[in-house]
Amino acid sequence: MRKNKQSLRALIAFLVTWAFIVLTITGIILYIVPQGRVAYWVHWSLAGMEKEQWGWVHMMFGGLFIITGFLHLYFNWKPFKKYFADRVKGHFALKQEILVATLLTIAIFVVSALNIPPASWVIDLNGWIKNSWITSPELEPPYGHAEEASLAGISRKMGLDINKVMKALHDKEIQFTGKKDSLDAIARKNNTTPMSIYEIIRVHQLPRLPKETGELSPEEIEAKFSGTGLGRKTIEEICLEVGIDLDVALERLSKADISASGGDKARPIAEQFDRSPIDLLKIMMLP
Repeated sequence: MRKNKQSLRALIAFLVTWAFIVLTITGIILYIVPQGRVAYWVHWSLAGMEKEQWGWVHMMFGGLFIITGFLHLYFNWKPFKKYFADRVKGHFALKQEILVATLLTIAIFVVSALNIPPASWVIDLNGWIKNSWITSPELEPPYGHAEEASLAGISRKMGLDINKVMKALHDKEIQFTGKKDSLDAIARKNNTTPMSIYEIIRVHQLPRLPKETGELSPEEIEAKFSGTGLGRKTIEEICLEVGIDLDVALERLSKADISASGGDKARPIAEQFDRSPIDLLKIMMLP
């Protein structure tokens, strides 16, 4: 019986160790992978596994680490209790270390939650690494989770001619069953990426009367530019993208009591004034 208990204790110890190693590896990988919208758009993978799969592994081993951690504590409760009891009886050598460790844990939690240095440096580095994967505009979807949209849905959203879209795919010998198929399903069926499928169909725009961006209504602005990554772009980059003079945009922001410069990124400015990036765009575009 004792031998079985020792074997189980050893098994739990090894499981804790392996779970820690796997969590370390998956944690590093998930720290550096592209943003989800990019990863899913290009079917990013490492060692044959996509971002979602790495997330599943990380989640499962996180659960395993928690369970085996409690079991490890259970099997080693007597020596653990004796270890601290000896110090409570007069050996207070670790009193200062316990206090420092507790305060340090609380401090890390607080600075992380408030996104202030030094935690913000780690978070900003994470954002920089993820954004560095975007080396060309084609790597970004036209809006968030566009890979999940059906052919009919993305055609409606982007103003594409669904008949020409389906013909273009047939001409390229892309296999699909109909306009209800999602870009992701079509891509996987043809061993390619949603980005590649979109590149084939994006040119087939429906004819429409030209309309200046300045003539768009607030609802049209939101429909056209939501999910296009405005938050990570600078005010100047947004102005170039939508065709607004930078000085005019900054003047309109100033009239709305929002102080900004061309080099400022939209999301931090928006959050500072309790707005969203799309709210800033509406202010800049609407006279």
